[in-house]
Amino acid sequence: MLNLDPAKTQAVADQTRQTFAALDNALVDAAQLTSAFISASQGAGLTASESQRILKQIHDSATKIIEGRSDMVRATALLTRCIERSQHEVTAFGCPIGLEAPEQEGAPRYLTLVA
Repeated sequence: MLNLDPAKTQAVADQTRQTFAALDNALVDAAQLTSAFISASQGAGLTASESQRILKQIHDSATKIIEGRSDMVRATALLTRCIERSQHEVTAFGCPIGLEAPEQEGAPRYLTLVA
């Protein structure tokens, strides 16, 4: 059994939620950048090739944000597994990634590592 300090474990849980919020905000910003670039480039005289390269780079950047978020989902699952092996209830520090309380009567619901 892991002996996790409640205050430090709560800090990790809080920071995990903040990290997801930051990743989501970064993705929103990338989407807004795409829209702003398309709007700004219309009639600006860019060649199709130039605008395509820029759009591709913006898209590649957003893809990396999504990949990073996926990595955080897996990290959260691993963190949840640590709590499962501790003296604390899995839901003692808040449901991961904003999941609601368990839907089934008394059945805990938490992330499962897949892959």
